[in-house]
Amino acid sequence: MKQQFWLDCWKNTRLGFHQDELQPLMVEHFPNLVKASDNRIFVPLCGKTADMLFFAERFKVIGNELSGIACHDFFADNKLVAKVKKSNGFSIFAQGNIELHQGDFFALDGKQFQPFDWIYDRAAIIAFPEDMRNEYVQQLKNFMTAATRIFLLTLEFPEDEMQGPPFSVKEDEVRQLFKGYKVIKQAERDLTGQKFARLTLPLSSIQETLYIISSE
Repeated sequence: MKQQFWLDCWKNTRLGFHQDELQPLMVEHFPNLVKASDNRIFVPLCGKTADMLFFAERFKVIGNELSGIACHDFFADNKLVAKVKKSNGFSIFAQGNIELHQGDFFALDGKQFQPFDWIYDRAAIIAFPEDMRNEYVQQLKNFMTAATRIFLLTLEFPEDEMQGPPFSVKEDEVRQLFKGYKVIKQAERDLTGQKFARLTLPLSSIQETLYIISSE
């Protein structure tokens, strides 16, 4: 999707993709996957997800978000005051364990950061149409080291029933995009007839799938 689409969503408060509560599969599975030495997590296309507060209880959280409104609202909604500075073309909102880099994800240099133990993709890959997903994954790999693991959440639904976003991303595509990596299907959740974030989607079936991806 073009950047202006997402900027307009935030400007016009079209936030159906924002999930008010903590992500259920994250709450259920993430704590059991964390190693004692894990302490840094990267959240691409983070929006203003409350999941970052959950992570910040024990992690240094680096988020990336295109919209300045989203970054401002994250701190305001949670009654936090962020310090803001400019660096390398990005506005950096920081408070405590949370640091949000506001700007174009594809222009963010992953090598400027200390190594991440985790990358958390709650709704990033499903925000991109098929012809952009490979570019997204290639950029995501710039934030990985040999020890980094990705907590990746996707949706699967009949593609002829809805034009995204969100988009349907099937298992075979995930495995192809991360060819050469270890891809574990960790869990599934049937969302048929239920809301996805704030959206009621007109679909005959919809499945949420959690993958854990690593180079190990």
